[in-house]
Amino acid sequence: MRFPTVLTCLLLIAPCFGAERNNPDFKSFYTGHRWFQLRDAIAGSSAPGFYQGAMECAFNRLPRCQKILRVVLNSHPQVEEAVEAHRILTSAYFREGKYKSALEEADALLALHPDDSEMKGDRPLLTILSSFSDQVVMSKAHSVLKLDEHGLPVVINGAEATYWFDTGANLSVMSESEAKRLGLSIQAVQTKAGVMTGAEVRFRVAVAESVQVGGFHLKNVAFLVFPDDQQPFNNLPENSRGLIGMPVLLALGKFSFGPNRRFEISPKKPSGRISDANLCFDGKNPVARVKYENRELSFTLDTGASNTDLYPPFAAAFPELLRSGEKKSYEMQGVGSTEELDSVVLPSVEFTIDGFAVTLRPATLLLKQTGESSKFFYGNLGVDLLMQPFKTTLDFKNMKLVAR
Repeated sequence: MRFPTVLTCLLLIAPCFGAERNNPDFKSFYTGHRWFQLRDAIAGSSAPGFYQGAMECAFNRLPRCQKILRVVLNSHPQVEEAVEAHRILTSAYFREGKYKSALEEADALLALHPDDSEMKGDRPLLTILSSFSDQVVMSKAHSVLKLDEHGLPVVINGAEATYWFDTGANLSVMSESEAKRLGLSIQAVQTKAGVMTGAEVRFRVAVAESVQVGGFHLKNVAFLVFPDDQQPFNNLPENSRGLIGMPVLLALGKFSFGPNRRFEISPKKPSGRISDANLCFDGKNPVARVKYENRELSFTLDTGASNTDLYPPFAAAFPELLRSGEKKSYEMQGVGSTEELDSVVLPSVEFTIDGFAVTLRPATLLLKQTGESSKFFYGNLGVDLLMQPFKTTLDFKNMKLVAR
């Protein structure tokens, strides 16, 4: 079964037309969502402040990002550059559960560009979320949990549940029956969320006062609420109709998992160098570096996806693979939608993740874009490959994906 990637507001950031005129490489990396190349190009250079700030946010260094982009905004940049700076900050605050700050940045953007369709569509959700207190971590401790087929043991408002951990979910998710079981107040939102298939579906919102994951205790955790008759909830047992999304996973900081079903949370402070990072963020979506035939490729990172999919840019980069595969129709499921896509199925494709060899068997190569991410990235890295190493670690403090 494929768990949905819930994509809400600010999936990707648009081109900027300000101070980059004398630095065409910075612009091409930025507009192409090539964050690792942008990082490497900036190292040791005198890159314009906008690109430095964008890079710091992409590698989850919000204080530095905020400081640099504030300088950019106070320098009275061109409107396009100011709009993009506010867009980047909105996305960065959102993924950390700082919804009041995200709304302030969204409103600043709309003051400059009132017709911005993305932000106009996103503002209703931000408005509701900002009426609650920001997500905060009340306590944290090293924890070892047992991961079963439905996910992690969690305690929400004092009630036990088992939810899967989903790096592809921009917010945590639950079904209507779960929200009612937990006694949460559900609020309507006049906007839609994009899902893995590229469709947009209606949802509602609830905020849990308390969420516990092992030794971590968080307050004010936001959930998108979908009907129980939609994928994946109609195939899940009661008490398991939910997903733990990026704001919570980012708060955990560093966690490991593997085929032995041991899930370990290790709250440690950042200690690594940004030059060593093989994880980054594209807006609110995590991105990982994967190697194929000695070439570094950027994949969206989606632990909620049962299967790894290859996107059209992969076919464009390696056209010879198309001749060795079989054309098939591929059914992709997201919350509230199903899409039939043309694909080529290959017997197997071998990758390395942090130097560890993994095999995608069979490998589905999609021939049609399914959303903005599939325009820029080579695939969607699912839990099937991430479970092949004995131990996979996602370290969002140091932005490292480690496979052993």
